[in-house]
Amino acid sequence: MSPQLRRIIPALVGLAVAATFLVWSHAYDGRAHTIPMLIGWTAVILTLIDIVAQTETGIGRTLHEILSGQPLDSSSTETDRSARSGIIPALWVASFVGLVAIIGFIAAIPIYTIAFMRLQGRMPWRKTTIGAIAITAVTWIVFEQLLRYKVFEGWVFGGQF
Repeated sequence: MSPQLRRIIPALVGLAVAATFLVWSHAYDGRAHTIPMLIGWTAVILTLIDIVAQTETGIGRTLHEILSGQPLDSSSTETDRSARSGIIPALWVASFVGLVAIIGFIAAIPIYTIAFMRLQGRMPWRKTTIGAIAITAVTWIVFEQLLRYKVFEGWVFGGQF
């Protein structure tokens, strides 16, 4: 398998997941599908940008440099890195999705934010706590209060898919 194809595979998987999420968002009635559709379309657009950024074209190289801060160098293979460098970000995302499914967005956001900022970002407790409170507050204010959109409460608190 060529190095270019190996770079594009994660973005293609992301595109498939985003497209599935977009199709799934149509299951909601009325206005309830608005936010999931927005998220789905945003994910589709971002994965398409990522696919282009992984190509050896002029625009692909430019996008790659803008998005990653590093030139796309076809002579160095990113696949030489350990599998761990690709698995850890996926585990962070999976852990957040799992937390949301179990305890809901409002409870999962501060837990995930603190864990990520402390363990991955090595930030001090004060900054992680302030960040977690701010992100949770903004989510609650924007979705629950301003948009009157009931965020998923998690299986523990009675939420249903």
